[in-house]
Amino acid sequence: MPAIRRLYLAFLVVTLFTTAGFCQNMPQVAPIPSDSLELVTGATRVPDTPQERSRALDLVERARQNSDLSTPGGPAYMLKVNFTASGNVQFTGSGEMEETWIAPYVFRWSARLGDFELTRIAVRGAVLDDKPTEFIPMRVHMLRDALFWPVSFNPADALIRTAKAQWKGSEVTCILTSGGMSDATPTPGRRWVEREFCVDTKTGLLQVLSDAPGIYVVYDYANPHHFHGRVLADKISIVEGGKTVLEANLVSIADADPNNTNVLTPTPEMRNSGPVLSYTMRFPQVIHVAPGASIIQPVIVHALLGPDGKVLDAELVENSGAALTQSALDLVRRSVYVRANNGRLQREAFINVQFVSE
Repeated sequence: MPAIRRLYLAFLVVTLFTTAGFCQNMPQVAPIPSDSLELVTGATRVPDTPQERSRALDLVERARQNSDLSTPGGPAYMLKVNFTASGNVQFTGSGEMEETWIAPYVFRWSARLGDFELTRIAVRGAVLDDKPTEFIPMRVHMLRDALFWPVSFNPADALIRTAKAQWKGSEVTCILTSGGMSDATPTPGRRWVEREFCVDTKTGLLQVLSDAPGIYVVYDYANPHHFHGRVLADKISIVEGGKTVLEANLVSIADADPNNTNVLTPTPEMRNSGPVLSYTMRFPQVIHVAPGASIIQPVIVHALLGPDGKVLDAELVENSGAALTQSALDLVRRSVYVRANNGRLQREAFINVQFVSE
């Protein structure tokens, strides 16, 4: 038997013998913050048949395919977005983002926000920047996530819970996803560990996305853009703790000419690229406090991590002003996390800081 499997089985045995006694004294977890954009507040359901699970996953996959512009074999496009960013992070103000995408690793992307400005070209196996940079702003990360890959999780290993809700007069199905070791019971309301995708049940369009309680991406299809069977929101808003920190307008999207190589021709000054942007991560960080606390109080900190695991920027998702939230933010800023396998990878993370009594 491989050593890692023996270790895993030993862990299971210890867990089985200790869980009963531990659960009797385990403190409760504080409820997630109340928010008008949190649509899952009542009954939930755990799909317990292949047919039910398939229906929920099909709805999420439909939303994914609609929003995933960079699908291999998909049409080449030119896209332009204007946006305004705010909040207690580096680089805010008005900005714009453009992308000409021909195929995977064949694209031209540019972004401007405040004093930050960068153009990146990927062609012939190389990724090149027009200037050296060690940092891409958090709000640029957030906009790219909301635009290009809002639905990203591994359905094979996920626990799924569902709930029905009303949004702008239409029925939506909210799919809550978390790790396979999560509690598979239909408890009411959302949990701290769950991501949330609320999709219009009839149209299959993503309406509200939430990577963590307290932060919500809202898609507005009042004047949608139609592109090769896709229906794209003309406006995207990102709200943290009840405050809008990013508002973006999709100005245009049109077909790009795959044979036009002018936009993909690097200038002589262009060199190897700086940070490579990754998908959003989620993980906990447990802080032991003095005995006596009967409730675990999670605090979500939104952070950017460099390749070396150091924190490049961080903000509170829900800033109540309490000492506990500020302590969580200060702790994350001082922490060093796991290094990235890729020495250029800049990662966006939602860190669930949990204050637990000893």
